Amino acid sequence: MGLTISSGILVDFIENEPEGYQAYKNIFENINVILASNNLELHQEPDVLEKAPLHVGGFSYSFLHHLRRFLAHTWENEDNDAWSPSPFSAEEDPTEDAILEDHYSYMSSHLLTHSDSEGFYLPVELPEVLFSTDEAPVPGAMIGSSYNLLKELKDVTTYLGIKLDENDTITNLSELNTIIENEGPFWIEILVCVTLIEAAKYSITNKTALIFN
Repeated sequence: MGLTISSGILVDFIENEPEGYQAYKNIFENINVILASNNLELHQEPDVLEKAPLHVGGFSYSFLHHLRRFLAHTWENEDNDAWSPSPFSAEEDPTEDAILEDHYSYMSSHLLTHSDSEGFYLPVELPEVLFSTDEAPVPGAMIGSSYNLLKELKDVTTYLGIKLDENDTITNLSELNTIIENEGPFWIEILVCVTLIEAAKYSITNKTALIFN
């Protein structure tokens, strides 16, 4: 069992799982309570879409930490023009990386400040990561922005060899898939980054929340 990333959840449930549909409607109502309490625009999750809902992922929950560590090291070296990433030892646990821990502590990154296994990214510009409350509980507790997530992902694309066009479409997917299949350098980071880029774009384009589960 691994991380599944979905978007368009209400469309999935409206016809086939009425209980699930109502459960998520309630969650989105709580999300709007949190948005309103922060004087932010409310999110209207669509239950009709012109395209099929998104379901991607299926990789280990731990894979997220590899990309988070890579992002933290990228930010740590953002003023060093000579920096290029070196593969981490397979023996190292990314969650115990000191640089990642430092960047975690800022609680400002939408990729870093999020549950590994559940939670939401909204197609809404957010000034910071939001947190659920006892009065308005939300699975995963932390609510991020699909826009901020995509921006952070783009910070690492050059260093991972991921090429994007002006529409943030990945142009060398075949090459990247070969690296992933052969478990080449940074293949885990590439896999997660490519998956999240596509998911964030879907969320933004269709105005649907991105959900980890």
